Amino acid sequence: MSRLGSATRTVVMLVVGTILAAGGLAPISLAQTPPDRSEVAIVLDFSASILEDAANRDRFAAALDRIADRIDATSSDLVAGDATVSIVQFATSAADYPGCVDLKLLGSPQTVGRLADCLRNVAKAYRKGLDPVLTRKIGIDTNYVAAMERAAGHLAADAVRPALVLFTDGKHDVAGVPLGQVQPARDRLFGSRSPFALLPVGMGLSPAERDALESGLVNLRIIREMPACVSGAQFDWPRVVFDSPAEAGNAVAVALQDVTCTFTVAATPTPAPEPTPTPVPTPGVVRSVRLAPGDGRIEVAWIVPATAPAPIVDYRIRCRSGEGAWTDSEEGVSLKTSVVVEGLTNGAAYECEVAAVDATSQGSWTAARTTATPVGRPATPAKPVVEALDSAVRIRLSAEGAPLVSDYSYECSSDEGRTWPIRIDVAASGITTAEIGNLTNGVEYVCRAFAANAAGTSDPSDASDAVRPCGSLLECNPLVPPALGFLGVLALGGFLAALLLLYRGRTRGYVVAVVDGIHSANLGHGSRLGIAFVRERPGGPVTGIIADRTKSADVRIRHRGGDRFEVTDRINRYEAVSGQPVTTIDSQRVGHEVILRAFRTATASPEPGRR
Repeated sequence: MSRLGSATRTVVMLVVGTILAAGGLAPISLAQTPPDRSEVAIVLDFSASILEDAANRDRFAAALDRIADRIDATSSDLVAGDATVSIVQFATSAADYPGCVDLKLLGSPQTVGRLADCLRNVAKAYRKGLDPVLTRKIGIDTNYVAAMERAAGHLAADAVRPALVLFTDGKHDVAGVPLGQVQPARDRLFGSRSPFALLPVGMGLSPAERDALESGLVNLRIIREMPACVSGAQFDWPRVVFDSPAEAGNAVAVALQDVTCTFTVAATPTPAPEPTPTPVPTPGVVRSVRLAPGDGRIEVAWIVPATAPAPIVDYRIRCRSGEGAWTDSEEGVSLKTSVVVEGLTNGAAYECEVAAVDATSQGSWTAARTTATPVGRPATPAKPVVEALDSAVRIRLSAEGAPLVSDYSYECSSDEGRTWPIRIDVAASGITTAEIGNLTNGVEYVCRAFAANAAGTSDPSDASDAVRPCGSLLECNPLVPPALGFLGVLALGGFLAALLLLYRGRTRGYVVAVVDGIHSANLGHGSRLGIAFVRERPGGPVTGIIADRTKSADVRIRHRGGDRFEVTDRINRYEAVSGQPVTTIDSQRVGHEVILRAFRTATASPEPGRR
């Protein structure tokens, strides 16, 4: 028989603290009577170490949602529980959670009825992540000192079972308040209180940081002379860290049946016995039978009888579905207060009973107040549908099979499914859509889904179709960039062609040279021109001229613009004006009259000579 006792007691306190924390979001009128001071203060960590981690905050929210569902089912138990509660949220500083301070639950079905809604609102606040308004109010760093100081102000001095339940998943890291001040602050605030309990609750979701988290929370824990709610049951808080929201939430659901025991200490007087013959001693009646379903199994836990006329040597446990045959536990003789009944049918509702056994007889059966339905691992989800967003994707699943699913996990890959580094976990709660952010626009992703419940996690779904997050027209339409590029090339080609036509069709003007009144030539356009004398034989007379732009020209000409020229022969340099003659000397010391004329129209004849 696997032991659940210490873990169950742990979760009992977690349940009580958590469910009581939520009651104040309802608009409860406090005008007629002043509120009670609280017996329980619930302190919730809203620091960035939780809110910036989507998976972590979703797990916190999932655990709260699961507790809220169970509150709806056990309202009558909570109405009988005599407790007044306050809830505080903290980061760098601490503040009362709006509407959740000094809430008295005793005899108020309306308050308890709204308790589940409060838990769900707290869960929504976690899923929202960092909120600018809240950040400005309480900061983002984790400060245990501020959290304990705020909670201490709510705990009544005359509380019978005062308790502070501290939800956190981080370490004290606020600037200006060294870690060494945490323990002294705890002792200053609560060291003289007796009875008193400070009950840390961590999720322990990061294996790499679990040991450090658990060690720190164990050092904060206080269990000091807390009175037992039943005879023979010692108050305890052996665990401070839960492995998963499913474990915490399911354990909380089981422990809800103990709320009235936990917070109601008044006992019913035992009437004086009538003078009758002394009966044969029989075992006492076990109490508070609780059920936790699993895969083809139900875990049954109970509290030992308040009185035991005869020593108990064993317990009998049995379960059945409807009017079917009872299935007995196969555990041998044992005094443990929990057992797992195996071989049950998934999907069928079971009732279970427990009876104490002494050396000669069996006591009366005690039935659990609710049934439990075993469930197996969820079926593999269908192929998810994905939608591209800006730096994110939206994933949607079919709702088929969702009633058996408590959580969904989504993974995405940017390397065609070789690795899956991107992951988010969300509570099902009837929702089969989720968004995964912090993705790279323009990169192609595929995604897959897992379903989970108390029995385990399904196999992965088929990978989705590829999707590419995008934030603009170019990113969202892969055909647009090449189309725009092609159009750009066409536009550039057209522009260059137009420039070429303009260049070729422009009027550049030209210069005509006349030498000795008989030889002429079109020297072309530009600033650097020249004349070469043509002779039929070396040293013979000049028989013609041609344009020559080289440095070896007989006459070099620089067109200064307009009608002005600079003329250089083999000896001198001259200034000339269009239409006016200037005398130049050739290489044979023969003078030649040169007249230059500048024209601004297009030339009518080609430019002879060499370039």
